[in-house]
Amino acid sequence: MEEKRKSWVALLVEVLTSPGAAFKEIAERPGFWPAAITLTIISLIINVVQLPKLQEYSRLMLEKMIELVPPEQVEILAKTMSPQYVTTTTVITALIMPWVIWLVMALLLKIFAAITAKEAPFRKMFAVGVYGYVPALIGGIISSIIIMFTAAENIQNVSLSLAVFSTAESGFLYYFLTACNPFTWWSLILWGIGAAAVMKEKRPTGVLIYLFAIWLVFALLTGAVGLLNVPI
Repeated sequence: MEEKRKSWVALLVEVLTSPGAAFKEIAERPGFWPAAITLTIISLIINVVQLPKLQEYSRLMLEKMIELVPPEQVEILAKTMSPQYVTTTTVITALIMPWVIWLVMALLLKIFAAITAKEAPFRKMFAVGVYGYVPALIGGIISSIIIMFTAAENIQNVSLSLAVFSTAESGFLYYFLTACNPFTWWSLILWGIGAAAVMKEKRPTGVLIYLFAIWLVFALLTGAVGLLNVPI
Protein backbone atom coordinates (compact mmCIF):
# COMPACT_ATOMS: atom_id res chain seq x y z
CA MET A 1 0.00 0.00 0.00
CA GLU A 2 1.13 3.54 -0.76
CA GLU A 3 2.38 5.33 2.33
CA LYS A 4 -0.09 7.92 3.55
CA ARG A 5 1.10 11.44 2.82
CA LYS A 6 1.54 13.77 5.75
CA SER A 7 -0.47 16.97 5.98
CA TRP A 8 1.27 20.32 5.79
CA VAL A 9 0.51 20.80 9.49
CA ALA A 10 2.28 17.55 10.34
CA LEU A 11 5.24 18.61 8.21
CA LEU A 12 5.51 21.95 10.03
CA VAL A 13 5.90 19.99 13.27
CA GLU A 14 8.11 17.28 11.82
CA VAL A 15 10.70 19.72 10.46
CA LEU A 16 11.49 20.39 14.13
CA THR A 17 11.51 16.78 15.30
CA SER A 18 12.66 14.83 12.24
CA PRO A 19 13.83 17.30 9.57
CA GLY A 20 15.44 14.70 7.34
CA ALA A 21 12.21 12.75 6.85
CA ALA A 22 10.09 15.91 6.64
CA PHE A 23 12.19 17.57 3.95
CA LYS A 24 12.39 14.35 1.97
CA GLU A 25 8.62 14.45 1.64
CA ILE A 26 8.60 18.20 1.04
CA ALA A 27 11.10 17.69 -1.79
CA GLU A 28 8.78 15.14 -3.37
CA ARG A 29 5.63 17.19 -2.76
CA PRO A 30 6.67 20.87 -2.56
CA GLY A 31 3.31 22.47 -1.85
CA PHE A 32 3.86 25.50 0.34
CA TRP A 33 0.80 27.78 0.11
CA PRO A 34 -1.14 26.56 3.19
CA ALA A 35 2.01 26.55 5.35
CA ALA A 36 3.17 29.92 4.01
CA ILE A 37 -0.18 31.59 4.62
CA THR A 38 -0.38 30.12 8.13
CA LEU A 39 3.13 31.29 9.04
CA THR A 40 2.35 34.75 7.65
CA ILE A 41 -0.80 34.98 9.77
CA ILE A 42 1.17 33.94 12.86
CA SER A 43 3.79 36.57 12.02
CA LEU A 44 1.03 39.18 11.79
CA ILE A 45 -0.51 38.13 15.11
CA ILE A 46 2.73 38.26 17.09
CA ASN A 47 3.50 41.70 15.69
CA VAL A 48 0.02 43.06 16.35
CA VAL A 49 0.26 41.80 19.94
CA GLN A 50 3.37 43.97 20.37
CA LEU A 51 1.77 47.09 18.90
CA PRO A 52 0.73 48.81 22.17
CA LYS A 53 4.28 48.51 23.55
CA LEU A 54 5.82 49.58 20.23
CA GLN A 55 3.56 52.62 20.06
CA GLU A 56 4.38 53.59 23.63
CA TYR A 57 8.10 53.12 22.98
CA SER A 58 7.86 55.28 19.87
CA ARG A 59 6.10 58.02 21.87
CA LEU A 60 8.82 57.96 24.55
CA MET A 61 11.57 58.17 21.93
CA LEU A 62 9.79 61.05 20.21
CA GLU A 63 9.65 62.99 23.47
CA LYS A 64 13.41 62.55 23.92
CA MET A 65 14.32 63.35 20.32
CA ILE A 66 12.21 66.51 20.10
CA GLU A 67 14.70 68.17 22.43
CA LEU A 68 17.65 67.17 20.25
CA VAL A 69 16.54 67.89 16.68
CA PRO A 70 16.05 71.22 14.89
CA PRO A 71 12.48 72.60 15.02
CA GLU A 72 11.95 72.04 11.29
CA GLN A 73 12.44 68.29 11.76
CA VAL A 74 10.02 67.92 14.65
CA GLU A 75 6.98 67.66 12.38
CA ILE A 76 8.65 64.96 10.26
CA LEU A 77 9.56 63.01 13.38
CA ALA A 78 6.04 63.35 14.74
CA LYS A 79 4.64 61.78 11.57
CA THR A 80 7.15 58.94 11.29
CA MET A 81 6.81 58.04 14.98
CA SER A 82 3.06 58.47 15.29
CA PRO A 83 0.89 55.52 16.45
CA GLN A 84 -0.68 55.31 12.99
CA TYR A 85 2.70 55.15 11.25
CA VAL A 86 4.03 52.56 13.71
CA THR A 87 0.91 50.44 13.19
CA THR A 88 1.10 50.64 9.40
CA THR A 89 4.81 49.80 9.17
CA THR A 90 4.50 46.98 11.72
CA VAL A 91 1.61 45.32 9.88
CA ILE A 92 3.21 45.69 6.44
CA THR A 93 6.52 44.33 7.72
CA ALA A 94 4.79 41.36 9.37
CA LEU A 95 3.03 40.48 6.12
CA ILE A 96 5.91 41.02 3.72
CA MET A 97 9.10 40.11 5.60
CA PRO A 98 8.53 36.31 5.76
CA TRP A 99 8.03 36.22 1.98
CA VAL A 100 11.16 38.29 1.42
CA ILE A 101 13.15 35.90 3.60
CA TRP A 102 11.76 32.86 1.78
CA LEU A 103 12.52 34.41 -1.60
CA VAL A 104 16.08 35.34 -0.63
CA MET A 105 16.70 31.88 0.82
CA ALA A 106 15.32 30.17 -2.29
CA LEU A 107 17.59 32.29 -4.48
CA LEU A 108 20.64 31.56 -2.32
CA LEU A 109 19.92 27.83 -2.43
CA LYS A 110 19.40 27.99 -6.20
CA ILE A 111 22.79 29.67 -6.55
CA PHE A 112 24.40 26.89 -4.52
CA ALA A 113 22.67 24.28 -6.67
CA ALA A 114 23.93 26.01 -9.83
CA ILE A 115 27.48 26.16 -8.48
CA THR A 116 27.44 22.46 -7.60
CA ALA A 117 25.60 21.51 -10.81
CA LYS A 118 22.65 19.99 -8.95
CA GLU A 119 19.05 19.96 -10.07
CA ALA A 120 16.94 22.12 -7.74
CA PRO A 121 13.61 23.53 -8.98
CA PHE A 122 12.90 26.98 -7.56
CA ARG A 123 9.48 25.88 -6.26
CA LYS A 124 11.09 23.17 -4.14
CA MET A 125 13.71 25.54 -2.77
CA PHE A 126 11.00 28.06 -1.91
CA ALA A 127 9.10 25.33 -0.05
CA VAL A 128 12.31 24.57 1.87
CA GLY A 129 12.53 28.26 2.73
CA VAL A 130 8.97 28.27 4.06
CA TYR A 131 9.21 25.16 6.23
CA GLY A 132 12.71 25.96 7.46
CA TYR A 133 11.46 29.32 8.73
CA VAL A 134 9.61 27.71 11.67
CA PRO A 135 12.43 28.13 14.25
CA ALA A 136 12.86 31.80 13.34
CA LEU A 137 9.12 32.28 13.88
CA ILE A 138 9.33 30.49 17.23
CA GLY A 139 12.01 33.00 18.20
CA GLY A 140 9.66 35.80 17.20
CA ILE A 141 6.90 34.37 19.39
CA ILE A 142 9.22 34.16 22.39
CA SER A 143 10.40 37.75 21.81
CA SER A 144 6.80 38.92 21.59
CA ILE A 145 5.93 37.28 24.92
CA ILE A 146 8.95 38.89 26.60
CA ILE A 147 8.08 42.31 25.16
CA MET A 148 4.53 42.04 26.54
CA PHE A 149 5.97 41.81 30.06
CA THR A 150 8.69 44.43 29.60
CA ALA A 151 8.41 48.14 30.30
CA ALA A 152 8.10 50.08 27.05
CA GLU A 153 11.30 52.08 27.67
CA ASN A 154 13.28 48.83 27.92
CA ILE A 155 11.98 46.88 24.93
CA GLN A 156 15.03 47.81 22.85
CA ASN A 157 16.96 45.52 25.21
CA VAL A 158 14.78 42.49 24.45
CA SER A 159 16.87 40.10 22.41
CA LEU A 160 17.33 36.37 21.93
CA SER A 161 20.79 36.89 20.46
CA LEU A 162 24.12 36.45 22.24
CA ALA A 163 24.26 40.23 22.62
CA VAL A 164 22.43 39.80 25.94
CA PHE A 165 25.74 38.51 27.35
CA SER A 166 27.70 41.55 26.18
CA THR A 167 28.83 44.06 28.80
CA ALA A 168 28.84 46.84 26.17
CA GLU A 169 25.85 48.18 24.26
CA SER A 170 27.72 49.39 21.20
CA GLY A 171 30.78 48.62 19.12
CA PHE A 172 31.82 45.81 16.80
CA LEU A 173 31.46 42.91 19.25
CA TYR A 174 28.02 43.97 20.48
CA TYR A 175 26.56 44.33 16.99
CA PHE A 176 28.26 41.14 15.83
CA LEU A 177 26.62 39.30 18.73
CA THR A 178 23.20 40.75 17.80
CA ALA A 179 23.48 38.64 14.63
CA CYS A 180 24.27 35.53 16.68
CA ASN A 181 20.75 34.25 17.24
CA PRO A 182 20.31 30.53 18.03
CA PHE A 183 16.91 30.51 16.32
CA THR A 184 18.48 31.90 13.14
CA TRP A 185 21.14 29.19 13.30
CA TRP A 186 18.42 26.58 13.79
CA SER A 187 16.62 27.79 10.66
CA LEU A 188 19.90 27.82 8.70
CA ILE A 189 20.46 24.19 9.66
CA LEU A 190 16.95 23.26 8.53
CA TRP A 191 17.38 25.13 5.24
CA GLY A 192 20.61 23.23 4.67
CA ILE A 193 18.97 19.88 5.39
CA GLY A 194 16.05 20.78 3.13
CA ALA A 195 18.26 21.88 0.26
CA ALA A 196 20.25 18.67 0.52
CA ALA A 197 17.01 16.68 0.31
CA VAL A 198 15.95 18.56 -2.82
CA MET A 199 19.36 18.03 -4.44
CA LYS A 200 19.34 14.38 -3.30
CA GLU A 201 22.56 14.79 -1.35
CA LYS A 202 23.28 12.24 1.37
CA ARG A 203 24.73 14.86 3.70
CA PRO A 204 23.97 18.59 3.97
CA THR A 205 27.56 19.50 4.89
CA GLY A 206 28.33 21.49 1.75
CA VAL A 207 25.20 23.60 1.76
CA LEU A 208 25.49 24.18 5.52
CA ILE A 209 29.03 25.52 5.10
CA TYR A 210 27.74 27.75 2.30
CA LEU A 211 24.82 29.13 4.35
CA PHE A 212 26.85 29.73 7.49
CA ALA A 213 29.60 31.43 5.45
CA ILE A 214 26.98 33.85 4.12
CA TRP A 215 25.65 34.36 7.63
CA LEU A 216 29.19 35.06 8.92
CA VAL A 217 29.70 37.74 6.27
CA PHE A 218 26.39 39.29 7.31
CA ALA A 219 27.36 39.17 11.00
CA LEU A 220 30.75 40.76 10.32
CA LEU A 221 29.12 43.53 8.30
CA THR A 222 26.65 44.07 11.14
CA GLY A 223 29.56 44.39 13.55
CA ALA A 224 31.35 46.79 11.20
CA VAL A 225 28.27 49.01 11.10
CA GLY A 226 28.43 49.03 14.90
CA LEU A 227 31.84 50.68 14.71
CA LEU A 228 30.12 53.78 13.35
CA ASN A 229 28.54 54.27 16.77
CA VAL A 230 31.84 54.14 18.63
CA PRO A 231 33.17 57.56 19.57
CA ILE A 232 36.63 58.32 18.15
